[in-house]
Amino acid sequence: MAELNNPKKILVVDDDRAVTTMLEGVLGAQGYSVLTAYDGLDCMVQVKKNVPDLIVLDIMMPEVNGYDVCSNLKFDQKYKHIPIIVLTSRDRELDERIGSLMGIDYMQKPIDRKILLEKIQNAFK
Repeated sequence: MAELNNPKKILVVDDDRAVTTMLEGVLGAQGYSVLTAYDGLDCMVQVKKNVPDLIVLDIMMPEVNGYDVCSNLKFDQKYKHIPIIVLTSRDRELDERIGSLMGIDYMQKPIDRKILLEKIQNAFK
């Protein structure tokens, strides 16, 4: 559970508004402050306006996809520290070794709320 006085900010990025709405509810109920973006370009704008403590990021999106967002953030000194949990509907979308080296975790869709919350808690340790 997040700290009530200083909640961690989580940016949820997905072009499916049902997913962002569901995650806002799940994460908000855990005490996290939730920001949303609906594509990769919107994500980059949000990150620069209000640096999140963690990003939950879909891969397949219009405009700028999740791969490009990861690349832009992980190679920028200002943002590379932000943990990213990638959501994917494809099996083995990312190589786990490369992901862990870059600070990127991933999970399959449909989203298992319990697993996602565990991944988020582990990222904040």
